[in-house]
Amino acid sequence: MNLPTGANAAPTHLPTLDGWRAVAIALVLLAHGSDSLLAAIGAEPGLAPGLKHLGMLGVQLFFGLSGFLITSRLLDEEQRHGSVSLQSFYLRRTFRILPAAFAYLLVVGLLALAGTLSVSPGRWLSTLLFWANYSWAEHSWYLGHFWSLAVEEHFYFVWPLVFVLAQRPQRRLRLALAGAALLALWRAVDFKFQLSGSAPTVFWGRSDIQADSILWGVALALLYADAAWRARLQAFFDWPAGWPALALCLLALQCLPELNWKAAFVLMSFKSALIPLLLLGTVLHAARWPGRLLQTPALRWLGRLSYSLYLWQQLFLVWSEDRVPGLAWLQSAPVNFLAVFACAWLSLRYIETPLIARGACRASAVSATGVNSDAAQGAPTKLWWAPSEEAQRRDAPNSPPSR
Repeated sequence: MNLPTGANAAPTHLPTLDGWRAVAIALVLLAHGSDSLLAAIGAEPGLAPGLKHLGMLGVQLFFGLSGFLITSRLLDEEQRHGSVSLQSFYLRRTFRILPAAFAYLLVVGLLALAGTLSVSPGRWLSTLLFWANYSWAEHSWYLGHFWSLAVEEHFYFVWPLVFVLAQRPQRRLRLALAGAALLALWRAVDFKFQLSGSAPTVFWGRSDIQADSILWGVALALLYADAAWRARLQAFFDWPAGWPALALCLLALQCLPELNWKAAFVLMSFKSALIPLLLLGTVLHAARWPGRLLQTPALRWLGRLSYSLYLWQQLFLVWSEDRVPGLAWLQSAPVNFLAVFACAWLSLRYIETPLIARGACRASAVSATGVNSDAAQGAPTKLWWAPSEEAQRRDAPNSPPSR
């Protein structure tokens, strides 16, 4: 497979990642909608705690995806153009993330002014500024999910700049690995000695507590860009039992009972490092059954809608103690799920799609002058993440014998 070439080449599309986004958002929807779902089907309410824990796994999948995908795109841009345009990157991210987020915040702000929701001005303003994960303002369920968006925005702001300044591949890799390790260590130290004095609701959302989950995805993308490591990783995933073994490890970690905090913190880091490996395995062998499943039309559609769903689900998929009388009928299943998908589709259709296109046009105009001559002439470029030809042949469905 070859990367599209030319000044207006589209960003690299990595197979199966839309499907992984679908898995991640499905876990979040199930977790946040658990109370209303169980009530609607008359199931035992005691099942809710187990379902609610799935939400964090969904967020960790999103974090791993972000680190892996953003770094992959930075590497591809550098390979095609010889450099990375920070202005172009920030333009694309701005038009991708902010319009839909601001639309949701506008609706929540209006509902708060009308007295339907309880949202303090301090909480709303800190969320608008993507500082929700450090704010001590009164908590509100309806803006509670912006902690993870703040973590990702902080990553988008810092990592591309570090990527450009570091220049050398080995330096970038050392910074990513050291960053992930130091953040994991800091998380344990701060938790043990309460150095920051953060309340639990603030502590667990902070970027310096959660960003190692993103950095493991960064590190894997950088490792795979190195020829020696690429050969090792491809050899592992060429082994038919490699990916299933990793998947079973993740399932076992998710099902473990409560542990002491030291063991829990170690396993948290291990899970964060495991998730990008699972993603890479399906990218390299997209024709195997996990990859084929992740590329089904339904999962790809759900994955493309995932950001919109993540924004709007918080208004309708509400745990019992956070429901409000003014929205009671919209917060009961199945109406709440229908409302989430309706709002998400409207957001994608009328806000995100046109503004993403506008951002892409502006970013292309900015970066066009930096395109190297080979790319401008349409010379094919080998994808840095592409599986070996041998692996592609082995994974391809058996063709009928020639006549």
